[in-house]
Amino acid sequence: ADFAQMESQTLAQEEGDQETFEQDIKDCKIEMARRQSESSQKAAEEKRTLEKKREMEATRKSVAGEKEATEQYLKDLQPACVEGSSTYDDRKAARAAEVESLTEAQSLLQKAFEDKADDVEKVGFLAAKRRSAAPAQGVLRAD
Repeated sequence: ADFAQMESQTLAQEEGDQETFEQDIKDCKIEMARRQSESSQKAAEEKRTLEKKREMEATRKSVAGEKEATEQYLKDLQPACVEGSSTYDDRKAARAAEVESLTEAQSLLQKAFEDKADDVEKVGFLAAKRRSAAPAQGVLRAD
């Protein structure tokens, strides 16, 4: 009786342990699949992050070059624009004088072209008069 009872308890215990073992194996496989998926996702994320890092480093290098060029340009402009010997009022007066000179030159050129147009009209009139007189003289010479 004790043997039969102990055998039935042992079988029941073994069945329970087997079910627990199978459940643990099933849970471990699920956990393993989840971790593999997570690992592949993290690997893809790492790849994207490294690519983004490379792009940002290239952009940084480009921007640093542009910044350096801009700073050099500013440094080159400093003597002429900021530390220059002329003041704003001097430059303004020089521009005003230049504009006045250009306006005067423009009016002289316009007057010269108008005078030339008048001369062309006079010469054109005289040339037409000579042309009309020339055939008559040519006819007289031919006789």
